[in-house]
Parts: sequence; structure tokens; C-alpha cells
Amino acid sequence: MKMGIIGWLTVDTVVLVLGRRLIGNLMGPMPGMLLVAKAAFATVIVLIEADPRRAGCRLRWFKLHHLATQQGIRVVKLQLPSNKLLSKHDLPKITQKLPKGIRLWLREVGPKLRRAQFLFTLARSKVVVVGKPNDERVIDGMQFAKRFRTSLIVDACDIKTSYRYIQKAFDLATYITLPTKHLGAKIPAKHHHKIRIIPDGLDTTCLPNNTTDAAPRKTPKSPLNILWFGVIEASGPSERPSFSIFCDVIAQSIDVLQQNQATITLVCSHSQAAQAFLAKRLRSKSLACQAMEWSQESMQQALASPGIALLPYQEPITCCDKSPNRLELAFYAGKTVMVNGRLPSLDQELTASMIEIDRCIDQSMLNQHQDNLVKQQRTRQMARRHLDHKQTTIDQLWTNLLT
Repeated sequence: MKMGIIGWLTVDTVVLVLGRRLIGNLMGPMPGMLLVAKAAFATVIVLIEADPRRAGCRLRWFKLHHLATQQGIRVVKLQLPSNKLLSKHDLPKITQKLPKGIRLWLREVGPKLRRAQFLFTLARSKVVVVGKPNDERVIDGMQFAKRFRTSLIVDACDIKTSYRYIQKAFDLATYITLPTKHLGAKIPAKHHHKIRIIPDGLDTTCLPNNTTDAAPRKTPKSPLNILWFGVIEASGPSERPSFSIFCDVIAQSIDVLQQNQATITLVCSHSQAAQAFLAKRLRSKSLACQAMEWSQESMQQALASPGIALLPYQEPITCCDKSPNRLELAFYAGKTVMVNGRLPSLDQELTASMIEIDRCIDQSMLNQHQDNLVKQQRTRQMARRHLDHKQTTIDQLWTNLLT
């Protein structure tokens, strides 16, 4: 029997108020009761801390959300429970007449109720998906849910030593999903049996609205625009190696780019900081540069215009464990893609219009780009057919894992 969201929230509220053993750590969980509830809600998938503004969430979790919905699976997006005390405005007015000690106790019970509802939702779900766990509340929830046979999926788009809780998450996980095989080398050998390789899907919402395959008209030499898009950390552009390499390439190629009247487009978070970083790297020389904050609309605008997508990766690129999702998006949009070598995770079928560079863009590469514009229709059609087929495969991999 299925129950609407209002219905099961009401049940949660009753259980949380009357079931004292679910509040905080007072007396522990009630497995029998929750396993009965679990049977009635076995089609629920919970995504913890799913944020559409984060690139990894857009590429993986929200694709997963869309796929699950198509399969008739109910998806719940769950935020971590706040530890904030209830304010006096959160309490009924009648409580203001109670002694101060009781009012304080009521305020303090708020975080415990939130945690209990968070844990109860996880325990009654069939599948819980978490990204890179950066909060011990995620581990708390995973430990609780595991006691009720909930399938726990840790979906890691990258793995860094700075992620404090990720090894504990791997210990608790039923499955560990990764976008590339090379990333699996960072997983302890004892967990290799949990690994499932599921590539990133294409973020189609970032593609231009006009995606027809009509052949481009032959025009005089097209204006030369060079695009970089990605994530810039709040700590500064220098923390993003791929952008630092991009700036180095532009600086090393400045003379030929000025001769060809090239312009630069940056689409990223903290775009003004990125533009200032590039200007500082170019010193006395400069190129016209447009910097746009990342959004679906700005990506659509940038990908709609002809030009080059210069998307280098951390070196040595042959050891890079990153997903090719940005390259694939540029290929699908019909861009000429320049990259500092062959990314291991990039499919061979997508290299037709790719130009490999070595720290510098020369005139022959720009001439090759102009040649690519003439055969753009054929190469774009080939890329799209391959990526459309790949998305079907990705969907099936997730379906197999979730059902």
C-alpha cells in the first residue's frame, strides 16, 4: 500500500512523539516496527544533500532522480538535520507560561526530533544515495540505516584525502559507484567488490535550445572564440589545476591568438576571480574576455556559438581519473575541442574533432579548427549518436543497481 507524502509525514510525527526510543540515543531503534514500515515503502530512494547548484549533483544525482521517476520509484531529497535549537517563536504561545526550565527542554528537543525523523526516513527506505560525505551526520545516518537492511550507495565523483569521512562511508556502503575505472585505484582493495563503474551522463539542460543538425553555411573565417567552463573553488582559481593549465596555454599562445583576434569566454563559479586570475597571468598582454557565472542559461549561450572549447586536465593526463563529461558536452554541442592529451576515460569514438595540444596553440591548430567547421555536421552527428547510445547504457546500469 502506498501512502502520499502528507500521510507518511503524519505517521512520522506520531512515531517521533510517542516512540521515545527513536529520539536521539535514549534507547536505540525498534527494528521490528521499522522493518514492517519498510515493507510498505520499499520503493523509496533517498538522496542526501542533493544540491542542483553543485556540478556533481547535476550530472549524477539529478539524472538518477529523473531515471527513478521514470521507473515509478519514489525519490526523497533529504537534507541533513539541523542542530539548531528551536526558537521561542517555533513553540506554541501557551508554552510561554511554562517554567523556564521546561521551555528550555522543549527548545532542546528540536534537534533530537529532526535527527529522529532523518534516521527514520533512511531506515524505512530501500536505497540511500550519498555523495562525498563531508559531515559526520551522514555517517550517523548510514550506520542507522544499515541496521535495517537499507542499501547504501556512496556515489563518488572524486576522492581526496581531505574528505574526512569517506573511508568510513566506504566501510558502510553496499555499493560504491564511480564515473571512471581509474578512480577505483583510490578505493581500498577490501572494498573493490563493491565498486560499480557508472559513467557520468550528459547534462542536456546546458545544451543550446537549437540543436538541429543543419549543415553550417559557408562564411568567411569565423570569429575565433575560446571557451573554458567548469568549477572554480571559493578558495581561488589556483586550486583548480585544469584552469591553471588553461591560463598557462593562453599565456604561451598569446601572440598567435592576438594575431587571430581571438576572444575568451569563461563560464564558471566565481567567474570574476577567474577572469582576474587569467588577466594577471597574461601580464601586460590581454585578450577580450567575457566572464559569466555558471548557470544553465550561460552554458547554453556559450555552447551555441561556434568556436573552440579548450579543456585541459591535470597532468600527467594519462594518469588522470577524471570523468570526460565536460569534453562530451562540448562534443555534443559541436565545438572543436582542444585538450592537453588523451584523457583515459574518453571514448575513442569522440576523438574525430579533438585537437591535442602541448602547452601551446599554434597557427596550424587554428587552421585545423577552421577545417573542422566545414565538416561540423558529420562529426557532431557521430558524437551525438554515440553519446545518446551511451546514455541508454548508463540508465540501464543505474536501473540494475536500484531494482
